[in-house]
Amino acid sequence: MKRISLSNTGKVTIFSKLTLTVKVVFPGHLCCCCPVFHTMARHSKLQKQVLSLFRQFLRAGQDKPGFLPRIRDEFRENSSIKKTDVMHIEYLYRRGQRQLDQLKDVNTKQLGTFSKPKVER
Repeated sequence: MKRISLSNTGKVTIFSKLTLTVKVVFPGHLCCCCPVFHTMARHSKLQKQVLSLFRQFLRAGQDKPGFLPRIRDEFRENSSIKKTDVMHIEYLYRRGQRQLDQLKDVNTKQLGTFSKPKVER
């Protein structure tokens, strides 16, 4: 059984034979299987909501063929939006909630999109 302890100075002692110095940037945890201090990024409330929405979409789309690639593509396209553009993210989140409600409907067979027609020159 491993004995792992973390001191306030950032030193990790294992079996009191090996001492590692760890720089603690974010709150995290010690892994039980290796002497590495893992950090975990904290997400904002909005980020958690978007991740939850994504998971709900994946669950709802499992039973309907062809939906999962479209869901992943849509979220991937919008992943490039800056985190500071909160208004746009909230707008897309609300739009996504409405689309999720439509997807959960038993009668939904496909999701349509509105796009601007391309002008040929």
